[in-house]
Amino acid sequence: MTDAGAAGTPASGPAGAGLPGPGDDDAERAVAAIRERSGLVPRIGIILGSGLGPAADLVEQDASFSFEELPGVPAPTVPGHAGRLLLGTLAGVPAAAFMGRIHYYEGHPMTVSSIPVRVARLLGADIMVITASVGALDPALRPGSLVVATDHLNMMGENPLRGWRNADGSPPFLDVSALYDPELRRIALEEAPAAGLEVAEGVYLAASGPTYETRAEIGFMRAAGGTVVGMSVVPEALPAKALGMRILGLFSVTNSVGGEVSHLEVLEVGRSMGPNLARLLARIVPRMAATSAGGSQSSDAGAAVGAGSDEHETRS
Repeated sequence: MTDAGAAGTPASGPAGAGLPGPGDDDAERAVAAIRERSGLVPRIGIILGSGLGPAADLVEQDASFSFEELPGVPAPTVPGHAGRLLLGTLAGVPAAAFMGRIHYYEGHPMTVSSIPVRVARLLGADIMVITASVGALDPALRPGSLVVATDHLNMMGENPLRGWRNADGSPPFLDVSALYDPELRRIALEEAPAAGLEVAEGVYLAASGPTYETRAEIGFMRAAGGTVVGMSVVPEALPAKALGMRILGLFSVTNSVGGEVSHLEVLEVGRSMGPNLARLLARIVPRMAATSAGGSQSSDAGAAVGAGSDEHETRS
């Protein structure tokens, strides 16, 4: 990664002047490379997790990039994460779809895990849809069901905004009491049955990975209030909030509580859910875009930063 200089250097770019950032220029360099081939301005950014890449077939492409083509963006090393950015329209709405993500457990710092979100914001997106494959902590959840995020528990051992700075050099003290947008959540809950999905609301518990959970850990996670568990999301959701984006979390349950799990199983269930997730995105994306028509946002970045019993993921 390229160091932009002092840690207090904020993110900057077409949509990012004055927004907080981690002090590097990785996202800006990636956006500069993108702009050499596409002028599309997305309204919505989407991260597609383990096995969920087929949902990207919805995108009518304006341009496509491998992560390796984008300066500062490492290629994923996890099976099921293609490592591509698609720019185009999804159900008529300009969108940036990231096929795969950059995981903390791969050895990257969280600033790198946040690059897709930072790129989406600099390109112009003000809504971020974060999908992930997860394991159930709630025994009522079955593989193939969808959980819409109400909140999360960060048990990754680090806050992804550590070291970030506002334009004035101060840390980004965020109010995250409503991190996952209630209006976007309502839209997803309303449309999921028509997309053929069994749906519930719940709390995402983020573990650092890459190991799955012990039985003792699962008991602890359930007692702490987790509904599902995975190894991602938090390094993307908190930066998205810091950048003034509205966030929707959509989590595909790949395995039930109480049994063994493998990454192959996660991928297989994730792929089986791909068509239904695609149908859901086709239904919710136009409705979500309409709630922020003209680029208005429910949370302004400048104002915001002032003052189970058994398993799941590469689940991610």
